[in-house]
Amino acid sequence: MHLEPSIVARGAGTGLNGGATVPGLLDAYTVGPARTAPAAEAPVTRTAHVSHRPAARVAPRRTRAGAGTSRYVPQIPQVVTTAFITTAKAPLSRAQPLYADVASRSGIRWELLAACDWMQCQAQPRYSPVHGEKLGTTNATGTIYRTKSEALAQCASDLVELAMAVYWIDITARRRLSVRDLAKVFAAFRWGGLLKVHDTSAMEFPYSVAGLTAQHMKMRWPDIKDPNAPDKPGARFRMPFGAVPVVLCLDYPAIA
Repeated sequence: MHLEPSIVARGAGTGLNGGATVPGLLDAYTVGPARTAPAAEAPVTRTAHVSHRPAARVAPRRTRAGAGTSRYVPQIPQVVTTAFITTAKAPLSRAQPLYADVASRSGIRWELLAACDWMQCQAQPRYSPVHGEKLGTTNATGTIYRTKSEALAQCASDLVELAMAVYWIDITARRRLSVRDLAKVFAAFRWGGLLKVHDTSAMEFPYSVAGLTAQHMKMRWPDIKDPNAPDKPGARFRMPFGAVPVVLCLDYPAIA
């Protein structure tokens, strides 16, 4: 499949608590959702759109997840570990059988799906991690997810497609990912290819790496000057940790 290297903006919707979602942006190859900023106590909303238009280009080299051999040694600060234990550990542990079942059908690790569920809707059983809406209600794109597993399956599909489309990372290869590749996977899931277009490392993207080390505390959204950039670029990232720390705290065996 040929994916066109272009940027496509999307319109704003309405959040669960009446707040307007920020217009999103498709990734550099016209595939991918942009998610809105996490609210302090409410699920996150997002929009979705996929466009396929042929364009000749040379495919980037596929990243071989797990090419290294040494396991990454987490350097997560104690305050972040404590925050994970007190807020996320219990709901994610209870839902692990569901994550594992859905993830097995997509060929990905369940920890990646668990991180999506936490980051998008704090793993609330009656909410969808796709748009952050309550299950059974119509979201901004007119889609209805009636079960948690159905919504999780959509997230799994998004993870697979976006990781490959933006960074050429195959997360179905059943090899361990490095921390840098994990950061790229969640960056693509959240912002599509916006970081890549603006030559910004995923290691500066708080949705991915907030709380990863002491240097990743009190992060801000990348200050990208783009009219379609979501999540209020330059604003403070409000959640205590990002998706990669969630994955690591679930004992995912990342490589260095």
